[in-house]
Amino acid sequence: MQKSHSAPVETRELILNAAGRIFAENGFHATTVRQITREAGVNLAAVNYHFRDKHELYISVLKRAHQAAAKTEEADQAGTPRQRLRTFIQSFLAYLLDPKRPAWQGSLIAREMAQPTPALDRLVAESIEPVKRRISGIVRELVGPDVPETRVGLSCLSIIGQCLHYVHCREMISRLFPKGSDVPRDVETLTDHIYEFSLAGLNAMKNRKKSGSPRRRRSPSKISL
Repeated sequence: MQKSHSAPVETRELILNAAGRIFAENGFHATTVRQITREAGVNLAAVNYHFRDKHELYISVLKRAHQAAAKTEEADQAGTPRQRLRTFIQSFLAYLLDPKRPAWQGSLIAREMAQPTPALDRLVAESIEPVKRRISGIVRELVGPDVPETRVGLSCLSIIGQCLHYVHCREMISRLFPKGSDVPRDVETLTDHIYEFSLAGLNAMKNRKKSGSPRRRRSPSKISL
């Protein structure tokens, strides 16, 4: 049944949440605007008014699902580079593991990464790139100017990847390490671990560059088929 008397803001939220659930389940191409309006209880005119078309609605839903840029802003004012690194990790984990975060948000982002649509370019430019700049700036301050940009980028991906691992792989982790094991599940303990682990790696990278110690290169091993 359509909810024709909803306020504009409420109507927009109804559409976003309904679209998020359906897009996450079916994907962009298999979802119709009619399915969304039926789920949201609104008419087609409401979708056109708030989002213009299905593509713009999908962009808005993706941006709603990926709010890491806004959620990690506190890291910009956290003090020293070390403090900013810890704050970034803590705020990112708190956002990812927030029990109030709708399940469809993580599912939709995972689907978009696995089966990208043209919307991914806008998501990267408008929502993901600011996160990259934030963590890249912190890592660069920690390792100094002499570490190559490629190494800085890989370090940023490692930090982000550790945080995401505890979200996307939590079902596997719960089976590998049942309750009562030593694997942490709360944000603060995970923050401490990822921060200490990452900082140790960044310090090693910085100190190796300072000392001029060359990295050992392994000779390729032969693989017999």
